[in-house]
Amino acid sequence: MKHSFVFSPKQFLTAAAIVVGFSMQATAQSETFAYAGTHKENPKTSAAPEEKNALVLKGTKMNIQQDADAALRFLVFIENPTLDKLTLYIKDSNNNTLHKEDLQVTSPRFVARYNLENLEDGAYTFEVRNGKNKLEKAIDIKTQMMVNRVVSVD
Repeated sequence: MKHSFVFSPKQFLTAAAIVVGFSMQATAQSETFAYAGTHKENPKTSAAPEEKNALVLKGTKMNIQQDADAALRFLVFIENPTLDKLTLYIKDSNNNTLHKEDLQVTSPRFVARYNLENLEDGAYTFEVRNGKNKLEKAIDIKTQMMVNRVVSVD
């Protein structure tokens, strides 16, 4: 007795959706956002970020600034005086983790650049955790189009 497998359109579409879903998750996890774990101090970035925007959690402070050289590159400053083990996450609006990084605990100050140029428009969150406690800073990416109409009369 021969058995043959025949997929109905519903079964085929379900299988295709599963394959696409797994491949999208794998692609999101493979993006490299960090330029380096830490970078050399230079005059543009060596100054401490503005304290008014800093988030504080049990001595740990986090601040994010746009890099002066590029619009979608961000400098993340983390002060960790107690040298707690920290983990940095970059998440999208659906709480999907796009980037996860265990931060170095050899220094009380962590500074890194993150490139978000390849991300679509939307809301993203930088999240720093030490155990159950977390600091979050939201970033919105929006594309604005400008139309410049020029009229000349001869």
